[in-house]
Amino acid sequence: METYQVVVDGSLKENIRYEDMSFPLEIFIDDYGKLADHTLNCHWHRDYEYVLVLCGTVDFYLDGAPISLETGECLFINSGILHTARQREDTENAGVLGITFQAEIFTKGYAGSAFLKYFEGKADGFQWDARSEEGKRVADMLRELAGLDRTEYGYELRCLSLLGGIWYHTAVYMERELAGGRTKSHNGGVKKILSYIHEHFQERITVEDLIGAANISRSEAFRCFKQYAGVSPVAYLNDYRLAKAAGLLAGTEQNVTEICFACGFADTSYFVKRFREKYGVPPLKYRKSLAVPSNHGHFGERTGILT
Repeated sequence: METYQVVVDGSLKENIRYEDMSFPLEIFIDDYGKLADHTLNCHWHRDYEYVLVLCGTVDFYLDGAPISLETGECLFINSGILHTARQREDTENAGVLGITFQAEIFTKGYAGSAFLKYFEGKADGFQWDARSEEGKRVADMLRELAGLDRTEYGYELRCLSLLGGIWYHTAVYMERELAGGRTKSHNGGVKKILSYIHEHFQERITVEDLIGAANISRSEAFRCFKQYAGVSPVAYLNDYRLAKAAGLLAGTEQNVTEICFACGFADTSYFVKRFREKYGVPPLKYRKSLAVPSNHGHFGERTGILT
């Protein structure tokens, strides 16, 4: 089964591609059975995002704050917030509906727009209580929005109507529940460590290199990184290298030794051992297994549009 990750730049920013930039709204599915390590890698974007868990249980981390979502529960992620998510170990295959949009879909870029005050909430994000009438209503509207036929006349108008309703509940919630709460935080040290790993994973990297990239103390670097990413910097580096190796096994004809060194491992035996521990099979057997049809094909990838 071929895996994928969110594509990010050097600052861990995901540049979401909209089919029509005059109507910046995107609908997609994250299939955690296809995500590398069943994990949505750390990233951020200037877009606003709603997620709705379609099946399974997923643990999200929004700038370090853990939020666990089960089937039917939904979450709002504010613009600019570093976030990651991981499928719960006891879940076979989680699926998450995602809807992203830019404020321009309402404001059309006008700085003095009357809509702008509704995009100034202080929350990193929040989860609705699925048992509340408001939580149920938002989940229903997200499903209805995702189920619209893009080819039907009036599609954009119906989208705006539903999205406006969802955003109304979002703005009211932030005004009611989160007034005076903490402002959006952007953990620069964690972003710098992640960026350094992504840019230099093929090289020899020491703990000192990672700490130097963040320009903070060793204890603070490890504490913040574990809080935000869910694992230590060293564990993340190894997982990232192994995920890259899995991608090369799937997409190239390079041999195991070539892939080992291309992904920053200095010893082939160690690489094979760690790969087997993570994926349950040695690299060559993993490559052969990719030719076997997967039974997890009912969700599209993150960049795909839900139809």
